[in-house]
Amino acid sequence: MKNIVIFRPGVIQNETAFEAMSLIYDYLQKNCNYNFTIIKSEDDSYQNDAFKIISIPRKNWEFNSFFTWRKPKLKDKKTAELLAKADGIITLDPTIYQQGLIAIAEGYKLNKPVWFDTSITFTEIRRDIKWKVQRPLIRKAIDQTTGIIATVPKCLERFRDLDLLDEKLAQKFTIMGHPVDTMKFIPQPKLSEKDGILRVLVVGRILPEKGQFYILEAMTTLLQKRSNIQLQFIGSGILKPLLEKEVKKRGIEEKVLFMNPVPHDRLPTILGAANIYVNHAINISRWEEYFGVSNIEAMSCGLPCVVTLSGAIPYAIREKDVAIMVSERNIIQLQEVITNLLDSEQERYKLGEKARKYVENYYSLPIIANQYDRMLQEGLEQKNKLLSENKAI
Repeated sequence: MKNIVIFRPGVIQNETAFEAMSLIYDYLQKNCNYNFTIIKSEDDSYQNDAFKIISIPRKNWEFNSFFTWRKPKLKDKKTAELLAKADGIITLDPTIYQQGLIAIAEGYKLNKPVWFDTSITFTEIRRDIKWKVQRPLIRKAIDQTTGIIATVPKCLERFRDLDLLDEKLAQKFTIMGHPVDTMKFIPQPKLSEKDGILRVLVVGRILPEKGQFYILEAMTTLLQKRSNIQLQFIGSGILKPLLEKEVKKRGIEEKVLFMNPVPHDRLPTILGAANIYVNHAINISRWEEYFGVSNIEAMSCGLPCVVTLSGAIPYAIREKDVAIMVSERNIIQLQEVITNLLDSEQERYKLGEKARKYVENYYSLPIIANQYDRMLQEGLEQKNKLLSENKAI
């Protein structure tokens, strides 16, 4: 049994991309002789019955002082003992999170293999005095890690922007996207077959960078003129009141459905019942789409998907004719694409069928989990080999 600790206090919650990653851990526990323990902060609400979850006080891992970055240290005895018994540790990106520095320092002290995952593809280049102080410590920590798990190659560009990437570090990266349980996210009979209503579904936090306002703008005329269309928004966020106000002002309240976020296990049913999926993520000054898990889940359900070229999406969806990509904020183009799909059941079916096959080939849970297993095995074997050599000396 290989015991792996996931150290993520302060950065873990349900209904996020971590939910997709946890599918890997659950799969490896059931099929590959692993045991995963998750360490979270006492105020993190994350729950998952598949794993042992340990909560630690925030004061034992969070350091607010500027200078504590120079000597990160775990102050939780129980967690330290757990890390000492582990075969390996997976933690957070130390360029962003102090927690990652703590776990890496502990792992290095204990001579344990340590990996961290990174998905952020964009950040402002840091040149302030704080970064000058932190950079040597961060670089040292990264050198002490066994491997870096990146969702897309664009993640490496951020490390280059931070002057952290070289040949030695590049070899530590493994490019591995988020998995989808293709046995749960499956094509299903459409509700439109019963009531004739074509449903256009949008899933995600309702924020400026998610572009829901552009989707509403592109679909307003369609909703006003056609009786057999419904626009559905699933999510919450600061722009939800504005969208609701705009829907009422345009007189399309009966054609637009707002739903609160739903548990992840309910998403396959909602996605499967829809006819078209739209994600209009846009780049803003401090954010771009880092992967787009919900896009891949919709594709797995056989939905024709309309997405933008934001951030990592062009890599996550990198085959021709498996999704339709439109320019950011191009309302005319977005409207034309959605209209064409609404007008052709055959096109919707063809695109959805190709989308499903694409996900099966690239992002099905067994494929990603087996890649993850190989990465962990190589790291564990490498560390054991070094320990044996040191003992022999």
